[in-house]
Amino acid sequence: MTTRRTTMVLLLLVLTGCSFFSKSKSKIYSLERIDGAAVTVRGLPIGLGAIELPPGIDRKEIAVRKADHQLEVRGNELWSAPLEAAVLHTLAFDLASRLPEGMVVFPGQSQPGAMRTIDIAFGELAAGPEARVVLDARWVVGGVAHREQIAVDVPALDSASVAAGVSRAVGMLADRIAAQL
Repeated sequence: MTTRRTTMVLLLLVLTGCSFFSKSKSKIYSLERIDGAAVTVRGLPIGLGAIELPPGIDRKEIAVRKADHQLEVRGNELWSAPLEAAVLHTLAFDLASRLPEGMVVFPGQSQPGAMRTIDIAFGELAAGPEARVVLDARWVVGGVAHREQIAVDVPALDSASVAAGVSRAVGMLADRIAAQL
């Protein structure tokens, strides 16, 4: 009986060890800056203030909407940072590529005495269930509210296509914000 028990314990240890070593590696995706057309703007510099993403989407894992109000969270396919931080950083640099030098105060940069702040609330920033990334954002600058709805078709809902689609949608949002300043 002890030989049988010893064999079972060894077999259990071997199986546990195999599953420990077989865990798949995570894939990391980032948002890319999308250059846009230069816009002439005068006045106080601008900085991004509060950015709010929809619950369930603001996470480290890539999440894709599915039919029937479901969300597929891809545990091994991750953003390079929490999505809110990645969107904030990318949008700031996208805006800087469109606006005159010195008009954008970057996140973490010391703020000048006077500047305009843009607060953005995203009602949606996700891919799926169709092969499309949807961005729905409300933003306020200088007390004036704006709303932007953007849809970017993607070839598939794989994580690389989702990352490229979100990057393009954020770049298009930068175009529209720059045009309104």
